[in-house]
Amino acid sequence: MNNDGTDILNLKSIQDYIQRVADAFAAVLDYEVAIVGEYLEVLAGTGKYKDQIGTVYGSGSINYQLRCTQKSFLVFDPPNCKLCQKCNLKETCKVLAGLLYPIKLGDKLIGSISLYAFNESQKENMLKDYAKLETFLQHLVELVSGKLNERALYKRSKKAAEQFNTLINSVREGIVAVDYHGKITHVNRSATDLLMVPDNLINGSMIEEVFSGISMGALLKMTKPYIEQDIFYKYGQQTLHFMSTITEVKYGEGIDGFVLSIRSIGEMRKLAGRFIQEERKHTFDGILGQSTEITNIKKKMCRVATTDSTVLITGESGTGKELFAHAIHHESLRKKGPFIAVNCGAIPENLLESELFGYEEGAFTGARRTGKPGKFELANGGTILLDEIGDMPLHLQVKLLRVLQERTIERVGGTKPLITDVRIIAATNKNLEEMIKTNQFRSDLYYRLSVIPFHIPPLRKRMEDLELLIHCFIQKYNLILGKKVRGYTRDALAKMFEYPWPGNVRELENAIEYSANVCPNALIDANYLPDRIIKHVTTSQPAQPQESVQSILDLEKNAIVEALKRFGTSNLAKENIARSLGMSRSTLYRKIKEMGINVGLMK
Repeated sequence: MNNDGTDILNLKSIQDYIQRVADAFAAVLDYEVAIVGEYLEVLAGTGKYKDQIGTVYGSGSINYQLRCTQKSFLVFDPPNCKLCQKCNLKETCKVLAGLLYPIKLGDKLIGSISLYAFNESQKENMLKDYAKLETFLQHLVELVSGKLNERALYKRSKKAAEQFNTLINSVREGIVAVDYHGKITHVNRSATDLLMVPDNLINGSMIEEVFSGISMGALLKMTKPYIEQDIFYKYGQQTLHFMSTITEVKYGEGIDGFVLSIRSIGEMRKLAGRFIQEERKHTFDGILGQSTEITNIKKKMCRVATTDSTVLITGESGTGKELFAHAIHHESLRKKGPFIAVNCGAIPENLLESELFGYEEGAFTGARRTGKPGKFELANGGTILLDEIGDMPLHLQVKLLRVLQERTIERVGGTKPLITDVRIIAATNKNLEEMIKTNQFRSDLYYRLSVIPFHIPPLRKRMEDLELLIHCFIQKYNLILGKKVRGYTRDALAKMFEYPWPGNVRELENAIEYSANVCPNALIDANYLPDRIIKHVTTSQPAQPQESVQSILDLEKNAIVEALKRFGTSNLAKENIARSLGMSRSTLYRKIKEMGINVGLMK
């Protein structure tokens, strides 16, 4: 079956129709009618030909001759006609005369229609009216062809409609179509899901009755082809809030209707949250912290980012070493080049060399015929992060040392060195100096890597950042999860300050995501913390949180006040404060004003 619908352009697809045509015209013309398909099968007929429906004529038949010539012709005196000499029905044929006419669609022959005379009167009339009958058959063929085209158009239209329905039902946004008068004519599956009602209860309703915030009078006066508008839908006891893009549908110069694309405000906030986090996470602004250690690290990294010197970042798992590496790349002159991260501890030792340096054709069994570039080649012009560098085997440490010294690489199985323009940042959670003492790490490589070393302190060493991190992660998951969490209770905060956070910032974020998911209240109490935090017992005096329950607003205000006291109130200081708090300078100014913070008292 063809996808373009040409499989339906044959006479058999309209067999009932052509049989009715044959019956009607046989009664009017006083001739027997036979309609034969492309493959010489009798598809419709009257009289004796009705009994032959399904019969397939042979190569000696006059219908076969017509298929070869594709021209109409008149047959009379069949026993002596040259066209009938090879017909296997010649001896029993009772036809006295026949007029055969081809049925074509364009240049393609799809069958024939024939009139037959079985008595002398019919024969005499056929010979006398031959020209008129031929013209009549021509018009009859046009009628049949038109029916075929109509059927093909219907099938194509139906297929297009099905494809259209599939398309709009696959769209995430709700789609609502209305006519010029405001009557809803179509809704897609997403719209029925958003409105929580089947389409048969919406179709036919007036748009102004379904949604508040919409006026057909205002829509008909639209000066732009589309508008963005807040609309509301009453569902039971609650009112659902949507953002809608309303687009006009024009037929000629006039408006024929409108299409509404509706999106849940909550869903849009989630998407916005993910987008904002994604945009910020690769910059220093996206690294949260106001402690002296983090502030100093970010300042120093900003200064060295514009150089090409090799950087070594150490710190426990979960402290955000890859985030700092990304931020260095983002602030560097290479930011338009690629950033390639390789976890040296996650790739099997026998594959790590080819993964880093690539391989040539035939380098080993299973190698690609064309070879494969390694991560260093892919990072050319940009930055490569060698994460978990402490897990790199000694024989590859030698090869990496050569790359650092000569700025060239050599593929596995290759003989020609390739020049590479890559900045190297290495990261590890291991003590490389101790590994040197036990011959697990090369000292010469260590000194090559640690040209500019940075150590990221664990969260337990900078607990003054805890409340800021909590505040920012709550904001993030309020957006993503559609929650309205305001903060933690005093008891919950105390538990969080007592906990040593061995998984560092990553563990803290996971704990907040867990609490936001399982807690039904605006304030999260200790019962909704992960079990490991609840059950943790400390013997030392922990840093204490604020005395009362802290809302997000309080946490944010305290963070800004502490930062102003630490950094100062100059414009440059405020720029540094905004960066450390993960917000723009204009946002910082706005929050200072909204929160009523008196900057003058801090000078």
